Amino acid sequence: MTMAATVSQFLNDHSVHYRVIPHTHSATSRESAHAASVREDQVAKGILLKDQLGLVMAVIPASSSLDLRAVHDETGRNQLEMVPESELGKTFPDCELGALPPIGPAYGLTTLVDSSLGRCDTVYFESGDHEELVAMDGREFDQLLSSSHHCDLSKDWP
Repeated sequence: MTMAATVSQFLNDHSVHYRVIPHTHSATSRESAHAASVREDQVAKGILLKDQLGLVMAVIPASSSLDLRAVHDETGRNQLEMVPESELGKTFPDCELGALPPIGPAYGLTTLVDSSLGRCDTVYFESGDHEELVAMDGREFDQLLSSSHHCDLSKDWP
């Protein structure tokens, strides 16, 4: 599979410059970073959350874990929980299961972005499959998600 059509269209609609980095098949964002020989803290991973009010995407570095307390503090929603991988296809029909592109606005999702990603010179992220990363200038990634809420959402892996 190649880059998801929604991702490609969103990037082209926003006239951002990017490149696609092929890598061996990977199951997680951390594995993708290693397969593409890039630092985990520069790979943005999306985590889809849901509650009775709907869906929220949290975007954090692959090197970190999501701080649900921080998500609650930012949203006021304390019932948010991770969407099971088996249900991701409903929201991301043009993506391989589990290859979640961290650009929620492309899919109409409320999105929270960890502020640490704004300090990266280059940001990498899943293209919608398990064998390609999108690479783009960190400032352009920040601008691409400028309509999203930027805050501190992550903590280092224990």
